[in-house]
Amino acid sequence: MDSNFKNLLSQYDQSQVLNFWEQLSADQQRGLESQIQSIDYEELKGLINQAFHKSESSINPDSISPLQNSICLPENEKDREKWAHARERGHKILDAGKVAAVLVAGGQGSRLGFDHPKGMFPIGPVTDRTLFQIFFEQLLALSNRHGVRIPYFIMTSDATHEETESFLQEHSWFGYPQEDVFLFKQGTMPAVDDKTGKILLKDPSTIAMSPDGHGGMLKAMQRANLFEEMQKRGIDYLFYHQVDNPCVSMCDPAMFGFHEEQGAEISTKVVAKREPGEKVGVLAEFDGKQSIIEYSDLLEEMAQDYDETGRLKYWAGNIAIHIMNRSLLEQLATGDSRLPVHVAHKKVPFVDDAGQQHSPDEPNAYKFERFIFDAIPRAKNPLVIETSREEEFNPVKNAEGNDSPASSQAALLARAHRWMRIARYNCDENAKIEISPLIALEPHDLENQFTDSELAGAKIVLSPNSGDDEK
Repeated sequence: MDSNFKNLLSQYDQSQVLNFWEQLSADQQRGLESQIQSIDYEELKGLINQAFHKSESSINPDSISPLQNSICLPENEKDREKWAHARERGHKILDAGKVAAVLVAGGQGSRLGFDHPKGMFPIGPVTDRTLFQIFFEQLLALSNRHGVRIPYFIMTSDATHEETESFLQEHSWFGYPQEDVFLFKQGTMPAVDDKTGKILLKDPSTIAMSPDGHGGMLKAMQRANLFEEMQKRGIDYLFYHQVDNPCVSMCDPAMFGFHEEQGAEISTKVVAKREPGEKVGVLAEFDGKQSIIEYSDLLEEMAQDYDETGRLKYWAGNIAIHIMNRSLLEQLATGDSRLPVHVAHKKVPFVDDAGQQHSPDEPNAYKFERFIFDAIPRAKNPLVIETSREEEFNPVKNAEGNDSPASSQAALLARAHRWMRIARYNCDENAKIEISPLIALEPHDLENQFTDSELAGAKIVLSPNSGDDEK
């Protein structure tokens, strides 16, 4: 171990991470040294101080007020014209090649009983298309339609990186040009003991590290030189989505059109809450700035308050779909303007000074993470755009019940039937229909492609590989 690092650990009172150094193999020593070198100790010192002085009280409800700048789903002809104009404007942005997409895909499918990266989860109601395949096919269809190359940045984690890369290589990147796909790893931060502030060891050779949150994406992108890549390609806008939602409309032209029209630095898609008590963050104003308010910080009487039109005042549920200007993200990636760090009190398994392993039943450690939505109050003209939950938000989060594989597949089926009806096809209501994005990105893409007799099967797959196959 380099004496400089020993001195550094001693300076910050973290020498305990070397308690078992002499017992480790050469490979284990190299692994631990790499972890030690990756930590910003001055930043960690400030975060530990923040954790120990963190107030347990909720934010002041008097500082919260209803959302001001939002665009709701169209209700009349004038609204529909406004949306059509935004869509046309967005198509021009895509035509100009100014758009990249980023996927946050660091999570495992453990809660689904799936011991692999969640992006590999099979969700297609007929073909078992994976989440990854659905996203790649959307981007490929968009790239072909607009005659451009849309770079796809995929943030993995230590837990998912190698398997994700192998899976995508095995499937030839689902037809997407490999040179336009950039995998980069999310950062990590050490967990510290909640009584002493000492960095915890997961085992004698490994620091207990945890992902630094989806807001850590900015530093990770900078570390991977992805902002330089965007500059080189003339990319001004980044479309952001998460891995668990197969219904996302990637790089939605209407969203881009409104974003540019309003001069927004960040735009956020939302859905109307199902009911007042739905446990979802809401877009609102906090201290006069657009922000995401956690449901736990919203008083019950506020959550149940309606406006004069009969709509909830705090109606806009966050679904983690954003457009962000590259210039804003570059500004927030480093220095004093970086996104704030949130402290979480969690249960973290650890090994004590005597080498004894512990799996605590109660929270024993502080973890540190950043959230991408903290960019919203720092942005100029942040915008909220409503979308349909049925069309665009049916995530795979839970093993069963709401937001489960079953509910998500049911939503994909319902959407396929809805699109076929809009395109004026007569399909058996019990037919299982799956539509590849390579066939249709929206209902009107299906018009005049098939005859009703070709769509008479109990299972219908519409994709370039299967044509109008019936199974």
